Parts: sequence; structure tokens; C-alpha cells
Amino acid sequence: MQHLAPKPTNLQQIQLATPGTWCIIESKVTGDDPLLSAVHYLSFIFTLTLVTAVGVFSFFKVKNADDFSVGGRRLLPAGVTGAIVGSFAGGTVTIGTAQMAYSLGLGAMWFTIGAGVSCLLLALILVRPMREKEVVTLNGFLVAEYGPSIRMWVALFTASGMFVQTAVQIMAAVPVLKGMLPLSSVTAATLTVLLMILFVAGGGIWGTSMVGLVKVILLSVTLFAGGYYSFSHFYGPGGVLQALPAAHLQNMLPRGALVDLGGAFSVIVGFASTQAFLQPLFAARDVRSARLGAVYSAALIPLYGVAGTAVGLFMRARHPAIEPASALPGFIFAYMDPWLAGMAAATLLVSLVLTAGALTLGVSTVLTRDVYCCFRPHADDAKLLRLSRGFIPLAGLMVLLLALTSLNTLILDWTYLSNALRGTAVFLPLLGAVLLPGRFNAKGVYWAVILGPLATLLWAVFTPLDVHPLFVGLPVALVCIAVGRRVPGVAS
Repeated sequence: MQHLAPKPTNLQQIQLATPGTWCIIESKVTGDDPLLSAVHYLSFIFTLTLVTAVGVFSFFKVKNADDFSVGGRRLLPAGVTGAIVGSFAGGTVTIGTAQMAYSLGLGAMWFTIGAGVSCLLLALILVRPMREKEVVTLNGFLVAEYGPSIRMWVALFTASGMFVQTAVQIMAAVPVLKGMLPLSSVTAATLTVLLMILFVAGGGIWGTSMVGLVKVILLSVTLFAGGYYSFSHFYGPGGVLQALPAAHLQNMLPRGALVDLGGAFSVIVGFASTQAFLQPLFAARDVRSARLGAVYSAALIPLYGVAGTAVGLFMRARHPAIEPASALPGFIFAYMDPWLAGMAAATLLVSLVLTAGALTLGVSTVLTRDVYCCFRPHADDAKLLRLSRGFIPLAGLMVLLLALTSLNTLILDWTYLSNALRGTAVFLPLLGAVLLPGRFNAKGVYWAVILGPLATLLWAVFTPLDVHPLFVGLPVALVCIAVGRRVPGVAS
């Protein structure tokens, strides 16, 4: 790892009594006073220019609305993997995981473990029936099974969940940009939204796939390099392991089983219920391409979680007084060689922007295909393409407002709520449509997709108990489906 410096050399620092433990007085770890070299900026600009060029090139792949939404159904396994991982591995997987590891320890890995399990669930059970239907949206698949009465409600709650998670990416991008440039939080968030629109508004799913594939390569290099460095120094002269609180290393459930396992379960449910993460499967060339893309994603995403957790633990031991959200950006600027650090910072920014863009594309697709087409079922292709692109900057403005009012909150908690909101609306009806087609009463499902998410939202907002809202909303949805199946008259 010749690209990783053994300790920060370009920061004002003092050595404490514990050998190898460093206290940064004025540093890039906090992002308050960036002291970056020209090499940092050259590497950052080069990487960002490369990725932007790929995003601009994807614009020319779009000829019609189907190309924009599902790529003409021509994605190969690598393209599917790039789109899935590119869509998912954003602020939560990178900055959010390091932030939670810094604050709570090994329990930060549950998020990426849940995502890996969900990818396997998709590959083994859900890919074939969904891909063979050749639908554009998840909602379209459910409507084919349960009828059009659920369309608007599913669209409302799935779009809301994706909207919240998009705001999470904007929140996570702020410390990255502030670590590179002397920007205010408002300016950093606004710049992120503008880049998001640039990457996705032109190329749609092609932009998500092509930029996502480049992002997978860059993210693997930078995160695995950081994880390797952190692991290799845990037992070194710095005594990092001895400096960590025991709870950080001994407890995989730091907030209790109901909260932490509930969070992992919410990722499994939410991932399989999100238009942005399933859209690459709809865009695959065939079932085999979709399945292989999901399997490759299942292998990569948990590895990113391990690397991010290692960095978060390392930073907690070395720098116990920084803001937790600055753990990963601070590590990049303080411990990496400038060339690799600049590339890593650009990769982090691209990760956040592309995930935000993919989620916004999912919102745009739902609004166009599941809402607008309800009122204008015979809209022509050119109109649908204009609307799909037009919804993206509109959603970007709304997401920016939400992100600016939610800065300095725990990133993973927002994501868990987002997953729960989507999952309670979609997961059980989706499993029913795949595993028990024709067995669920449509009226019972109708009430499930309304009352389940409402119970989730009310519990999250109004109750102080440490019970994951998914454990409230999902049973409500299950009761509605069960009543509809056993006592159809009551559901009606």
C-alpha cells in the first residue's frame, strides 16, 4: 500500500502520550480549513471530468422513453451490476457506514449485510417473474396482479421513500465537498444537486449504468485501500484496538436487537421494494443478465460495508473528538496519498451524486408511468420522455430543501425509515404476486398498501420507543392481507 501514507503529514498536529495516537488541531478531518495540495485538486478534477464525460456520453444512447427508463432492455450483467451498485452504494454505504461505525462500532455493517441478502433474494426468487413481465415500474407489476386501485397509493409511498433517501445522499455530500473546498453547507448541497441533474437527466438508466460501472471500479479501489490500511494498523504501534471502547468491538447489536436487526431487515425489505434498485433488472437483456447482475451486487456491497466499518473504527481510535460524519472524508484527506485522496474524494462525490440521481430517476419514472399515465394513458413517447426528464430538476429542488433542513442528523436512521416506508407498501404484495399468484384478495392488498406505510410513519414520528417502525407497519400490512384472504367481505 505505497499509496497510503503511514500518518498525516500535511496537518498541524501534536502527538499524545499513547504512541501513534494523533490529535488534529487544525485539519481537513473537520473540513473547516482545508489545506490541500495541488495534487489533490488535479486528481479530484481529473476523476470528476472522466466520470462526467461518461455521463454526457450516455445522453446519446437515449432515443425514446423506453431507452431513458429501461435502456431498451439491453443491459448485460456488468451493466446491471453497475446500475444496481451505482444506485445503491452512495452516502449510506460509504459515509453513513463509517459514521455509524465511529459512533456505535461493528453494528454499522448490518446495513450492507441486509442489502447483500436482498440482492440474493432478488436473484433467486424475484428476478425471473419480474423481468419476464417486461414492465417498466414495480408498481406496474403489482397492478397486473391486484388491479389499478392500488396504483396511486403505491406510487405515493414508494416515491416518498425514495425522495427521503435522495435527501440522505445530499446530506452526506456536504462534508465531502467542504473537505475539498471552502464552501458553506448550502453551497455544497446545491452543487451536489446540480451534478445529480447533470448525470441523470440526460441519459436516464444508461447514465446510471455507465457511470455506475466506472463508479464501481473507483469505489472498489478507494474503499478497499482504506479498509486495508485501517485493518493493517489496528495491531501496529499506534495501539488502535486498545484505544477503542470495548462496546465498539464486542457488540454487533449496540442499540438492541429490535433496532439493529430491524434496521437490517428494513434494508432487505426496502431494497427489494425500491424502483431505483429494481429498474436495472427491468432493463436487463434477459433473465440471466438480470440474475447475474444481482449476484455480483450481492458480493460487492457487503465488502464495502466491511471496509467502511474498518475506517470508522480506525478514526474513532485516532480522532475521538471529530464529527462522526467526517470520519471517512477525514480519513481520505489525512491518511491517503494525495493522488489517491483526490480520486477517493471525487469517487465519494460521484457515489453520492449517482445514488441521488438514480433515486430521482426512480421517482421520475414512478411519477411519469404510474401517476401521469393514469390521467393520460395515451400520451405519446415524446411527451413521456420530456416529462421523465422534466421531473428530475423539480424533484432535485424539493430534495435540496429537505436536505438543508436535516443536516447533522444520523444518515443511516433516515435511510432505515425510508426503507421501512417503501417496504411496508410493497414487500408483502410483491412476495404474494410472485409466490402465491391469484391467492391474495385485492381489497386486502389495497388496505395493506395504505395502512402499513401510515402506521410506519406515525410510529416513527410520534413514539419514543426504540422499536424499528418496520416492525409496526409490516404486521399491520400482514393483518390487512390476512383479513382480506380469510374474510373478503370485511376488506371490501
